[in-house]
Amino acid sequence: MNAELLAHRVVELIEGASFPHLDPTSVIGVIALLLAGAGFVTVRDYALGGDLRLPLLAAEPFPRVEASIGVVPALGGLTEPVERQLHHAAQHPAVDLVVLVTTAAESGLLPRRIDGVPVWTAVAGARADQTT
Repeated sequence: MNAELLAHRVVELIEGASFPHLDPTSVIGVIALLLAGAGFVTVRDYALGGDLRLPLLAAEPFPRVEASIGVVPALGGLTEPVERQLHHAAQHPAVDLVVLVTTAAESGLLPRRIDGVPVWTAVAGARADQTT
């Protein structure tokens, strides 16, 4: 699965989930469980080098791994620490695409690419209350 197809699935899962608490640690915890339950390989606090960490890295299960998605919470908007985290994640060879998790549909204000790496936006729980 290429990075865009993988990201599409990750965004769908995040937006369809219910989040009991909207703090970064809880949100990443719920997303990690959700993605693992959907069959993805997940690594929390993925080392980017030095003291830098990516909150969550998700990929297809081995041996099919074609792409890896970095998941970064931006629950308070695009702050300077979040921007730094995005730049560091985008520069790491294990990250093919970044999904930025927000709490509001502010995607017009968020970057579409960082250092050449695509950035997608997922609104936490955006479709959780919708019935099919």
